[in-house]
Amino acid sequence: MNDSAIFQGLARAFSTGTPPMTWPFAIWKNCFFDCPMAVASHMQQFVGRQMQEQVQLLGDLSREQNPAAAVQREAAFLQQSALAWSNEMLEVAELVQSRVLNATQIEPTAEPQPPFARAA
Repeated sequence: MNDSAIFQGLARAFSTGTPPMTWPFAIWKNCFFDCPMAVASHMQQFVGRQMQEQVQLLGDLSREQNPAAAVQREAAFLQQSALAWSNEMLEVAELVQSRVLNATQIEPTAEPQPPFARAA
């Protein structure tokens, strides 16, 4: 078996403890609605932040006197942006994993309440 935490988590999620009737519907809902919406929202926020940082940098670069320094600052931003994208993909993978695994978990049921004592 693969040693990846994702596959181990999925193996635990699809074990015999999962409810037989409710989990297919929860998986379907997560795969086709909840998870894509969460990923889209997460990515939209990230892309918005990256665009805002790029616009601020371009504004700063327009006032830069030395063209070599401007190119260095833009190269540094692109390097930082590439690292941010790789981190973002890891966050999206964790988000998808948590959404899928949460759909397969048994929901806690309310404990049965003891019957009320008779009034004397």
